Amino acid sequence: MKHYERNTAFMKNFFDNRNLFAAIWKWRSHLIVIGLITIVAAAIFSSPFFITPLYRSQGRVYPANIKSYSEESESEQMLEFFNSTDIKKQVIDAFNLAERYKIKKDDPHFRTKILKKYDDRIACKKTEYESIEIKAMDADPEVASNIVDSLVVFYDRKVQAIRVGKYKELVSTYTSDLKRKRMEIDSVSAKMEVLRQGYGLLSYSIQTQQLTQGYTDALARGAKEAAVLDIQMRLNKLTEKGGEFLQYEREMASLITQRDTISSRLDKALSLVGKQETYTMLVEAPFAADRKSYPTRWLIVLISLAAVEFLALLVIFSLEGIQSSKQ
Repeated sequence: MKHYERNTAFMKNFFDNRNLFAAIWKWRSHLIVIGLITIVAAAIFSSPFFITPLYRSQGRVYPANIKSYSEESESEQMLEFFNSTDIKKQVIDAFNLAERYKIKKDDPHFRTKILKKYDDRIACKKTEYESIEIKAMDADPEVASNIVDSLVVFYDRKVQAIRVGKYKELVSTYTSDLKRKRMEIDSVSAKMEVLRQGYGLLSYSIQTQQLTQGYTDALARGAKEAAVLDIQMRLNKLTEKGGEFLQYEREMASLITQRDTISSRLDKALSLVGKQETYTMLVEAPFAADRKSYPTRWLIVLISLAAVEFLALLVIFSLEGIQSSKQ
């Protein structure tokens, strides 16, 4: 207990006076040698022989020609696409990242490992200006640049495929609706044809006006009874079936309008199925970097030097404390 108290008192006194600097000066040669060894070792172990240098490429894009499917913004929606497993898998397959990252495909945890490595090397995030920043790192600067380019291409293809799929659904729906409307029109037309053949009905409003006018004129000019009876017979047929024929005429007009509307929508959907669009606006194009981004050797050397020298100082202070306590 007394030894502990003496040692504690010494350490407190040591740090509170010039003994601290005296100890450092006393062990300066050791600290210098340790520092030099650390610098050399850190420089060697951070070299390409031990750490593969990586090059970064980046690009920025804005969403274009797309509407948000929910409350999220177009940029947030774009980010969801970029970070989807589907697009990640396309990049992994296109650049054979399993081989580049040295991950065996028969590994039972292959999917987890490859996706984790992907997330370590490739990142997409939304900027404060609502653009999407894409960054990729690889040992080959050209590959890093191509990955960024490919992400944009795969995004365009993904959005295009989804939109074409929706338009094809509309084409199928409108085609079925158009077929049904044409059948309804044929059915009504057949019923009207029966009335045309059996009762001579062609147009209720026109025939009503003409027969009424003809009947009035016939009476006014004292036409023959046979002519008047013929007009009366026609008016009777019109009266008997005219209401039904008028209903068919109105139904036919409505069906034709519906058919034309559906046909117009079908034509628009068909044109959209075959339409090729891009859904990104490139703000910053990626390029192959001419300087590596990882590792930052000077930072590794600096941190290593600081850590080793700090540990060395702790050892020195402990030795000095032990020596002082023995005196």
